[in-house]
Amino acid sequence: MGREMGEKAKYTLFTSSLVLFTLTIGVGIISPILPIIAKNMGAGGVVIGLIFSAFSISRLLFLPMFGKFSDRYGRRPLITAGLSLYTLLALLYALARNPEELIVIRLLHGMSSAMVMPVILAMIAQIAPEGEEGKYMGFANRSIFLGMSFGPLIGGFLSDFHSEKMAFFAMALMSLITLIIAILTLPEIKPPQKNENGGKEFSRRIISVLIFRILNSIGRGSMMSFLPIYGYLIGLSYTEIGMLVFTNLFVSGIIQPYGGAFSDRRGFIFPVMLSTIISAIIYVSIIQYTSFHILLVFSAFLGISSSLSLPAVSGLVAVEGKKMGNLGGLMGYFSASKSLGRAIGPMLAGVFYDLGGQGHSGIAAVFTASAIATVIAGMLFWAGVRESHQIIEMD
Repeated sequence: MGREMGEKAKYTLFTSSLVLFTLTIGVGIISPILPIIAKNMGAGGVVIGLIFSAFSISRLLFLPMFGKFSDRYGRRPLITAGLSLYTLLALLYALARNPEELIVIRLLHGMSSAMVMPVILAMIAQIAPEGEEGKYMGFANRSIFLGMSFGPLIGGFLSDFHSEKMAFFAMALMSLITLIIAILTLPEIKPPQKNENGGKEFSRRIISVLIFRILNSIGRGSMMSFLPIYGYLIGLSYTEIGMLVFTNLFVSGIIQPYGGAFSDRRGFIFPVMLSTIISAIIYVSIIQYTSFHILLVFSAFLGISSSLSLPAVSGLVAVEGKKMGNLGGLMGYFSASKSLGRAIGPMLAGVFYDLGGQGHSGIAAVFTASAIATVIAGMLFWAGVRESHQIIEMD
């Protein structure tokens, strides 16, 4: 029976990861070209930030609701409905004529994302064996990062050698393929019964994770939103900009399971703090260089830093969610905390960019603020999780 359950868990991990991979290829296709398209439509820094933030604002509103819905009624119906909406919205991107229409499409895109990503992550967390939560979440994160790494590379290539609209049509095709894969292969996993936990929905450790995720996402989201603009300013091609994003995500994706296994062995605090130090140093250093190859190295190290922190914090959520029996809800809040950070971050970055005089000085202001937010995130996580761990030991 144990071997049979193990094989079922591996099959579910494989099929769920395949859905995440193909889906995020489609989403990643537009990431290197969307801020530039908005800029060419006449959008300033704040509006560009708002276009990126609209996706996250919508996710923030819908993630907790859809997460709880999946705990109550099952994961599969939400996933297939969300993927169907993804496919339609991908076509609408190609028809957008101004920044306002892009904002509306991004709001709808965020809602569809809330129906898919955290629900699949909850499914994977639920089938993870005890003591291997970090590794299983690392495999899930690998699929997301690899998909998002190849997406920008494809999007940059299609934009350079055909047209920007072709990138959106490719996104629609990948969304359709993902929907077909989900319908044919994704099993329904019955949500666990909710445990008695004194009526509390969050533990102290979960609160620490959510605070970290918000602030860390503010920093990383700000930097990644304006990295394509920096590349554009120093004369990089669409393909080179896509390569920078690709390297960051690809390196992170490859290392994610190993980062998860590392956190399973060493605990959750050390990988997060190491990631914080690496990220902050790179954020304040990257603006000093214009060489494509040096920027490529920085992108790789940012990928390494992400592969240390994300499996650790998502593994902690998996442990707490299985303990309390509300995995879908917690994964919804976990994803929502990222969305809140990604909603606030680009808009703040747009303000810093404009106040900094735009151009190179504006980018420097954005990246410095990103480093500060990241350091604060790491310090608060260390203080909160360390304190809660000591309380558990005393109990």
